[in-house]
Amino acid sequence: MKSIKVGILYICTGKYSVFWDRFYRNSEKFFFKEKGVEKNYFVFTDDENIKPSQFVHVYKRSPQGFPLDSLMRFEIFLSIQNVLKEMDYVFFLNSNMDFVDYVGKEILPKNQLGLMGVLHPGYYNKDKKVLPYERNEKSTAFIPFKRKVKYHYFMGGFNGGKTDSFLRLCNECNENIKKDQNKGILACFHDESHINKYFFNKDIHILDSSYGYPEDWALSIEPKCIILNKSKHFGNYFIKEYANPFLLPSPFEKNNIFKKAINIIKRKLNK
Repeated sequence: MKSIKVGILYICTGKYSVFWDRFYRNSEKFFFKEKGVEKNYFVFTDDENIKPSQFVHVYKRSPQGFPLDSLMRFEIFLSIQNVLKEMDYVFFLNSNMDFVDYVGKEILPKNQLGLMGVLHPGYYNKDKKVLPYERNEKSTAFIPFKRKVKYHYFMGGFNGGKTDSFLRLCNECNENIKKDQNKGILACFHDESHINKYFFNKDIHILDSSYGYPEDWALSIEPKCIILNKSKHFGNYFIKEYANPFLLPSPFEKNNIFKKAINIIKRKLNK
């Protein structure tokens, strides 16, 4: 295999830093073990116990609260884009992702677009009509019903690809989120809605949900990367953090607040 540099983007602010040691340990054990691969971790955290090393690059980041911690991640990544350009490939993983089997060159996109995505485990084998795209036509993440296209719904917790392709995704999603903010709009599933809009009807290197397998679920596939159950690992903190889904930060819209609350609850149950 040709020598390549792989960048791993990881955000673990606040209590999410509890996942770092496990993620790093299992990434070193299972992720890109092929010869000729140099892995670099780009960690955004406020945890002083996470120390930089030769291949672990730590950037100070304070928690912004839900949903800004995930919604604004494209802006975070763009803040170090000059460093990321030294990588051949870049992949983002949620802090509660955990490798449990070998994952390597099979995830590298060979298509012209140069991006990969993981089918959301809650929707990948369901009817196309129930896919939870953003349906507010005022949002830049809007995807209309009844389009004759290839339907896929991707999870937001694991994606990436060729560095230049990924940075283009970050730039467009970041600009679209800012446009929505200026109009007081919050896409239904935040950054994931914008990723799905960017991926919509494009030639994406698709990975099945074995690369995003929820912990304790019983799917008909063998897991390669699991989504750790936050309520199981956080306990009371998780309950307090999401107990009041109505507390959405301004400047986002407050219209249809009950619908948004239901959507947030459903999404948390599906993780």
